[in-house]
Amino acid sequence: MEKEDFKNLFDAYFESIKNYVFYRIGDVDVATDITQDVFTRVWEKQINVDLSQAKYLLYKIAKDMLVSKYRRIEVENKYITRMQFEMTELSTSDDYDYKQLKCKYENALNKLPEKQRTVFMMSRMDELKYQEIANRLEISIKTVEKRMSNALFYLRKVLLT
Repeated sequence: MEKEDFKNLFDAYFESIKNYVFYRIGDVDVATDITQDVFTRVWEKQINVDLSQAKYLLYKIAKDMLVSKYRRIEVENKYITRMQFEMTELSTSDDYDYKQLKCKYENALNKLPEKQRTVFMMSRMDELKYQEIANRLEISIKTVEKRMSNALFYLRKVLLT
């Protein structure tokens, strides 16, 4: 795709895609970010877009990114719910140690690169197999294994020090 064609595509559809995302998610900043990601994906992948079909492709990419965003939010909410449930089961003698470890774990998890964190959360929180993770993220199983290995190595290193 030529730079001028991309600019015309961006100018023609940015606002309508952003509005579509905004109406689905309700947050203008997130809608803007996702819309920018849509156009970034088109540019980076050098997708040859037939201008008569461009609108449909852009909306499809935006919808897929929204689904991914909702899945990430769902994983985070499951994690928070699970952590809150587990916290109520602890005795008071373990409470202080648990809070320290939990804080350390959350900080370590937040410092993981997003791709490693996503794979880790899908494996541990959603209890998905590596094949399922690979299919959902459209990556190879070897990539899933490598990201998981790196995430576990980092978490062990941080939590055991």
